[in-house]
Amino acid sequence: MSEDTTAAERTTVTTVSARPTIRVALPQGWARAVLSGIEAALLGWALVVVPTLIAYAAVASNQWLVSTTWEDAFHFASDLWGAALGAQVVSGEVSYRAVPLLFVLVLIGLTKLLLLQGRRFPAAAQWMAIPGFTVTALLLAGGIGTHVRVLGAFPLAIAIPFIAAAWEVALSPHSLKLRLEMPQWLSSGVRTGWHASWVLAAYGGLFLLISVTQSWSRIRGIHELLLPTSTVDSTMITLAQVLFIPNAIVWALSWLAGPGFFMGSDALHSPASAPTMPIPAIPLFGATPVSAPGTWVILALVLFGVGVGVYLRLRKGSESLLDDLYQGGIAAVVIAAVYLVTSLGSAFVLGTGRLAFLGPRMSLSALCLFAEVALGLLLTVAVSHPVSVAWARELVSAGKARVREHRHHEAAAGGVAPVDLAPEVPSEDVADEETAGDSLEVADETQVAENLGDDAEAAQASEEEDAPGN
Repeated sequence: MSEDTTAAERTTVTTVSARPTIRVALPQGWARAVLSGIEAALLGWALVVVPTLIAYAAVASNQWLVSTTWEDAFHFASDLWGAALGAQVVSGEVSYRAVPLLFVLVLIGLTKLLLLQGRRFPAAAQWMAIPGFTVTALLLAGGIGTHVRVLGAFPLAIAIPFIAAAWEVALSPHSLKLRLEMPQWLSSGVRTGWHASWVLAAYGGLFLLISVTQSWSRIRGIHELLLPTSTVDSTMITLAQVLFIPNAIVWALSWLAGPGFFMGSDALHSPASAPTMPIPAIPLFGATPVSAPGTWVILALVLFGVGVGVYLRLRKGSESLLDDLYQGGIAAVVIAAVYLVTSLGSAFVLGTGRLAFLGPRMSLSALCLFAEVALGLLLTVAVSHPVSVAWARELVSAGKARVREHRHHEAAAGGVAPVDLAPEVPSEDVADEETAGDSLEVADETQVAENLGDDAEAAQASEEEDAPGN
């Protein structure tokens, strides 16, 4: 018995807890998103290379291109791909930079379209399209191009898939729940600012269309200076200019905002300035105003802000004046931010000297655009809000009461009845009291008359009685 107890006391059990296992796993569907990014980059590169090779085939017989081979054309097309992503193309000691914003929008839409294949996976997987697109795009530009500085293409190579992925993630149910948890004025202001940016772009496009119509002869003259030798040349030049239409719209908005844009380092076009030189390198930019109408044109953007304010009050208005002002301020900030980002990509570098910079005055234009739109927007929201209207009515009523009181005191001091004061009409109770009082007075007078009559008759009777005695 003692031996069993001793054996039990000597037995020990040691328990070792298992170490936590850390597992790093990519989200489900990441491979599909990476593949979508790679496909978008390859398709975008093909959209540049194929038309370039077709254009080379059309002009290969030109005597100026005798020393150019198909391989050179292929490398040049890859240089154009890098230039479309914002990289500088260096030829000798001269650098060129011209980003066709319409092509950038096409790349964003193409990436977004390819990401639709991954909607059955978690939304977080869509972000994996960024490395797929970025790495492929930079390899195509730097590995095949010969005159392109690849590092300059890095910002847009990230921004394009990032915007597409953010667009797709924002449509997921999880993002919609987060949006509902945000303050109403914040989410509504961001959406309103984004939609208003597209309306503002349409307004700038309308102004550009009018300018092109009025300057058509000048545009044709610049087109002829490029010496197109065939219909194919003219077609390719026209298609290339179409890609720069959003750039021209950004420049037009800078002109409408007041600061204007540079057609050369010494040629500032604005509502207060209209130089005639130099001749634009792109025929489309020949649609510059030939006169300076004055800074009154900025009123158009103020009226645009008024229109946005009316929309906010009619469609997104709330009972809180402060929330509506916040909403309008956020919308104005989004409009200015979108313009600033697009203006950064719309500028050109077409050589040295006076062509070292062509484009809008970016920061100043964004600031003026914000101030003008915000002025009309916030003023409209503040004036038209029910709280402001009620407050204004109270102020008007108080003012009228003070005017009436002042006139009454003046009339009393002068001993003259005020003209604008109507005579008081007695109420029914007062009229009844006055009628009752009049009736009592008439009754008292009748009673006195009767008493006087009785006294007279008594006196006459006493006199008649005394007469025979005498």
